[in-house]
Amino acid sequence: MEFIAIDNPRLVPQQSVTTVTNLHNIEAYILEKEAETGVRFLEAIDIPANEREVAMRDLRFMGITAGSMFPSIDGVCEELRECNFDQ
Repeated sequence: MEFIAIDNPRLVPQQSVTTVTNLHNIEAYILEKEAETGVRFLEAIDIPANEREVAMRDLRFMGITAGSMFPSIDGVCEELRECNFDQ
C-alpha cells in the first residue's frame, strides 16, 4: 500500500515502505518459512562502535545524513554537530 505523508514528515526522506498483513506474528511465520526452505529472509547486522565513523562516512557519501533522514531541527542540529565537532 502507498500512503500519503500527512502528519509524517519522515515518510518521504526515509523512502519508507508500509506493508499490511493478517498474520498475528509475522516474525514467527518468516522464521518458520526460513526453516522450511533453507533460505534466509531476515538478517540482523551489528556494526562495532569503533567502525561508526567509517559507516557514517559511507552513508554521507550516499547522501544519507541525520538532516536528510530526520527533517526537523533535531536532525539538522545532529548533522551540524557531526560535521563540526569531534565525537
